[in-house]
Amino acid sequence: MEEIIKTLKVLSNKIRLQTFLILCQENLCVCELKEILNIEQSRLSHQLRLLRYAGLVDTVQQGKRIIYFVPEKIKKDKFMRDLQETVKLKLPLKKRLSMVRKNRTWNEK
Repeated sequence: MEEIIKTLKVLSNKIRLQTFLILCQENLCVCELKEILNIEQSRLSHQLRLLRYAGLVDTVQQGKRIIYFVPEKIKKDKFMRDLQETVKLKLPLKKRLSMVRKNRTWNEK
């Protein structure tokens, strides 16, 4: 029960929810997320830190970049799958995500 409350509290912020939903679809670095969400890096970094503390996202280093991703165990969780099915990204975010994928300068492993 406490874990669900913690998760809902973290995802109750629009930017964190959008960030989480985007990362469910694609592993991204901060500069790519910043471009998609169109927010300042300091604000984004704060939101990512809260998502990490909640265990909803994790990071891996690839060269000089820190790549953010949603762990498989979170993606496979029924509640999280239902959330992704229910809450959809708005079209402008989908378009910017598609553009970032197309223009990516690093290779995902």
